[in-house]
Amino acid sequence: MPDIVVSRDELFRFARECFLRIGVPEEDAELIADHLVLANLRGIDSHGVIRIPYYLEGVERGYVRAKGEFKIVRESPIMALVDGGGGLGIPVAARAAKLVIQKAKAMGVSVVCARNLGHVGMLAYYTLKVAEAGMMGLAAANAPARVAPWGGSKPVFGTNPISFSIPAAGQPIAFDMATSRIADFKIRLALMRGDRLPEGVAVSSDGRPTTSPEEALQGSLLPFGEHKGYAISLMVETLSALLGGAPLSVNIVRHPSTQGGFFIMALDPSAFRDYGEYLADLERLISVIKSCPPARGFHEVLLPGEPEERMREKRLADGIPLEHSVWSMLVEVAERLGIELPRIRS
Repeated sequence: MPDIVVSRDELFRFARECFLRIGVPEEDAELIADHLVLANLRGIDSHGVIRIPYYLEGVERGYVRAKGEFKIVRESPIMALVDGGGGLGIPVAARAAKLVIQKAKAMGVSVVCARNLGHVGMLAYYTLKVAEAGMMGLAAANAPARVAPWGGSKPVFGTNPISFSIPAAGQPIAFDMATSRIADFKIRLALMRGDRLPEGVAVSSDGRPTTSPEEALQGSLLPFGEHKGYAISLMVETLSALLGGAPLSVNIVRHPSTQGGFFIMALDPSAFRDYGEYLADLERLISVIKSCPPARGFHEVLLPGEPEERMREKRLADGIPLEHSVWSMLVEVAERLGIELPRIRS
């Protein structure tokens, strides 16, 4: 069956209303809706509106709060440690990003750590904000333990994503990746679709390689790049958990609404050199990359984030496709909360 297609505005309206109905403040509800819908627009459907029922469930079960108090615990001109009051993670992380941008504009560089918050979603949402402010951005977050260290068979780390953004004269360059071979939520998507997993991404609870989503959910994911991904996952754990005093991955309640800690840094190129000269050199670098002859099987060399930006433009024009399994979840939420479903595009 073909996917159900809805517009960006209709999906935003629906997502916003879902969170308003459970007592999320209006500004926070709009931040969450904007974030989830942007993930769908960029083709990162595992971090889009499929998250709505899980975030609602997290509030209902007491894993996160509908409203958390954003409190600065420690601060200097170039850093801050903030406590999210146990609230939904996206509004907390968005305010941490706003704070890091303000400080970096004044000081040239800034770091903010956040703890006691829920799932922060797609990290590129925050690093793109930094890049749009004319600065390089780096973000990281640890998550419930799902990934075995290289050579191990039991979960120690979360999927521990990391994102980096580069400001440019046009669209910023940004990448956002899990340090596992596959994002945890993509396992759930594969289970919903009845798909098998690629080989080499997960092991069962007894350490055997598996392509079964069911066994992978009970077992462990594997780090990307073997020992290299394991080392980067460790770096994410130290930046996002140890630096700010957030829980280790092994101590986080395993649920799609939960997170450990959040780390974000902003770096202003103009603190080092003339910003126009920086942009000119970046354009030269991009030209060198794009002029590289494509290898066999490729049509062109793409920059990090370029496929997602093309997808965003396409889905803004054509609508956002939702799988029937995801639509069924939204129907259940709509009926339970008494909300009008997004209008389907013909």
